[in-house]
Amino acid sequence: MHAKTICKVLGGAAALAAGSALGAVGAVCAVRAAKMKPSRPDGAPLGANGYHAGDDAVGRFQELLRIPTVSRDDPALVDRRHFARWVPTLRRLYPLTFAACELHMIDEFGILLRWPGENAALDPIVMMAHHDVVPVEGQVWEHDPFDAEIVDGEIWARGSLDTKCIIGAFFEAAEHLIRSGYTPPRDVWYFSSNAEETSGPAARDAVAWLRDHDIHPYLVLDEGGAVAGDTPLGVKVPVAMVGVSEKGHVDLTVTAHADGGHASTPTDIDAPRLLARVCEHIAAHPGIPCFTEALDATLAELASRSSLLYRLVFSNLWLTRPVVAKIMAADGETAAMLLTTYALTQLEGSNAHNVLPPVASANFNVRVAPFETVADAVQRARVLAAEECVASGVSPDHVTVEINDAVPYTEPAPISPFENDAAFDYLHRCVAGVYPEAGFAPYVQNSCTDSREFNEICERVYRFCGFEYSGEARGLIHAENERIGVDVYKRGIKFYVAFLANLDQLAE
Repeated sequence: MHAKTICKVLGGAAALAAGSALGAVGAVCAVRAAKMKPSRPDGAPLGANGYHAGDDAVGRFQELLRIPTVSRDDPALVDRRHFARWVPTLRRLYPLTFAACELHMIDEFGILLRWPGENAALDPIVMMAHHDVVPVEGQVWEHDPFDAEIVDGEIWARGSLDTKCIIGAFFEAAEHLIRSGYTPPRDVWYFSSNAEETSGPAARDAVAWLRDHDIHPYLVLDEGGAVAGDTPLGVKVPVAMVGVSEKGHVDLTVTAHADGGHASTPTDIDAPRLLARVCEHIAAHPGIPCFTEALDATLAELASRSSLLYRLVFSNLWLTRPVVAKIMAADGETAAMLLTTYALTQLEGSNAHNVLPPVASANFNVRVAPFETVADAVQRARVLAAEECVASGVSPDHVTVEINDAVPYTEPAPISPFENDAAFDYLHRCVAGVYPEAGFAPYVQNSCTDSREFNEICERVYRFCGFEYSGEARGLIHAENERIGVDVYKRGIKFYVAFLANLDQLAE
């Protein structure tokens, strides 16, 4: 939001408070804004104990990036030779870690690694990533995506952001700590999927393996949020955004049926036109915006680090919430924080330019907000489709809305504890020790991760990558010219050293 938007919000708030009570309401708002402060961890910051990554760590990272572990929707098209190189390369680069840990392979190329701790009676932690990457075909790169070349202080490579940086940082941290004689106070498990990008079964099978062995993690840390630069609300410092949940996901196939014919005699109820109207009606009515406790906490942290105008608005949501919701819902990025979204991604009609097809179809990629279910999202789309059919003068049975069974769907993840929770505060302390300039906030992640599978065996599942990602960097994930700064990578390793080295500070 910009200052003009804030003025609209304040104007709306003033209208709500019109009358003799306006002065008193204004005073209350000012007091609440003055009390709004950035969050602080309950304990002292936890640092990396003087550790600094060297260029040799960057060289090992480049080796990992040069292995093109590309996963594909069709397993038959996966080049298995590259995945077969992955563990042997890790063994060579990080021999102390593999000597100290127990390796279990999941679904042939998935990795489940146990680093034994001093007290096996304590619930372990699980650190996660995925070593598969998305394809690069059809993209135009300035530098080869699998050369991992360093140009202008940045490492250009597919997977450098998503998520081989986490993998490299975990192994660098573990190797360093093992070399220094450190043993974690509790077991540390590391899991990495070979097919996260295609929603493969490795994470689900790893959870089943852990459950069968009666292993119930105290905390799970996966990819997701990051130390985000270029945050909204005019915040000038980076903010560590920790995903405490993630939206559900379902793909819907919308199909319109009509009489086909020659394109020389079109009507307004031809299948493609009817489909277009139905799709627009669905996309334009994604549901009622809703604030959750996690969103309130996100906005409070961002506003506390912004201007007085923002603090006035977001410290007084009891008054400004209706106007804020309306304005946020009008912008794509902020709307996704408030509601279930319906993204129209594919359209299919006639296979000839002069033929009216009897059937036309579309795909909606739907991200389900945590206060709804997949069934809610599907039912809304069906009601909206029926409404548009009636408005078009045709029977609702001319359009169907069905779940695309070819794409697995997932319900929204449960909300992990974030208020007055020792594990969440431990994350905050580690961030404060490595990124003292950064804010810290929970949020609900819009995209899906493997971590959702771990909610079955763990209450505290957090989605946070311990690197600083600018707005530009976030836009490069899955895109051409993906790259990470050398200094950004080195500093990120320090976060994982801090996270592992201070586990004695984590509540039992």
